[in-house]
This record gives sequence, structure tokens and C-alpha cells, in this order.
Amino acid sequence: MATRRGFKKDMNLIYSDLLLEALDSFRASKNKDEKKISELCNKISDHHADFISRASHTDGKGNKKVVKAYYKSLWDEVLKDVMALGEEASKL
Repeated sequence: MATRRGFKKDMNLIYSDLLLEALDSFRASKNKDEKKISELCNKISDHHADFISRASHTDGKGNKKVVKAYYKSLWDEVLKDVMALGEEASKL
């Protein structure tokens, strides 16, 4: 993730894979609760939009150390969020 563009592409890939995993879990489950999958898909979409927005507005412009720390903490948050949403998707 050397650039903001690469960072956003990585997030797009991760969240699209997560959405597909949720839909596959829903399709494979015997208890098909459309409300739950709809809520989960909306949650994934909202979290994705939030992180993309946060990646677009960097704190500490001009100070490379601050920017690097910002993106590192943001990436850590993305990974934690994806893991939590992935567990929720697998429980469908």
C-alpha cells in the first residue's frame, strides 16, 4: 500500500470478497433469513464507505510520519472490522 489509490483498491477487494462470502453463506444455509442477510450486506457496505471516506481525508498532510501512522492505524481497524464481519457472515 504505497499509495492512497492502492490502499483503496485493497479495501475494495477485501470488502467485495467479504460481501461475496456473506452471500455464499446465505445461499448455503438451510435457515434462509433474508432480513439478516440484508442487514449484514448493508452493514458491510456502510463500513466500506466509511473506511473509504476516512482514507480520502488524511490527517497530518505534509508530515510523512503522521500520515504513515494514520494509514497503519486505519489498516489495523479495517482488518479487525473485516474479521468481525466475516465471523458474522459465517454464522448465517
